[in-house]
Amino acid sequence: MSGHPAPEELLLDYATGALPEGPALAVALHVALDPAARRLVGRLGALGGGLLESVEASALDDAAAERTLARLNDVTIEPRPAPAQPRRGFEWAPPALARRLGPQARWRRAFGGFEEIAVDLPADSHRVSVLRLAPGHGLPVHRHVGTEYTVVLQGGYTDTTGRYVAGDFAVGPGGEHRPIADPGEPCIAVIVLEKPIVLTGPLGRWINPLVRRGWI
Repeated sequence: MSGHPAPEELLLDYATGALPEGPALAVALHVALDPAARRLVGRLGALGGGLLESVEASALDDAAAERTLARLNDVTIEPRPAPAQPRRGFEWAPPALARRLGPQARWRRAFGGFEEIAVDLPADSHRVSVLRLAPGHGLPVHRHVGTEYTVVLQGGYTDTTGRYVAGDFAVGPGGEHRPIADPGEPCIAVIVLEKPIVLTGPLGRWINPLVRRGWI
């Protein structure tokens, strides 16, 4: 069980399909890595399905039910795609992320000394990134003005709110913080931002306009 699980209300929104694509991806990765979250999502999905069946049974008359079944007979069922196989060097990526990391995905050096892979979600305004921090290195000190979702895929990091390891989930904004990668293997995490971060270090006033424009 994760030491930092996703909030139950967030898991409920995920199970019912109510989350935007970016937050849904973060929760899907947490669910893939945390058995307790996976069991809870399964129960929530089953509960939602049972409620839907009871509503349908009471609301539909026989004629309406027959029309619905007739339409379903005309629906083509697409085969489920085979699970995406992670590329060499990306074995840490669960299938929900691996299928989004195509041949063009490359680590790039970002401002602050960490590495980043941007994940493009055309239907969502959230900024989604995979970050890699070398042991002992951290992100620039910053705060948030919008919601941030973080899920750790490999290694771990520590900030003012605690220590997070693979499978753990964090929801911001919280206060000012500076996550620092733990000793050992590099820390790899997916970060989903509703709005750009605000750097609070000495150079923040000069760099924040570039951050807001997505240039760094």
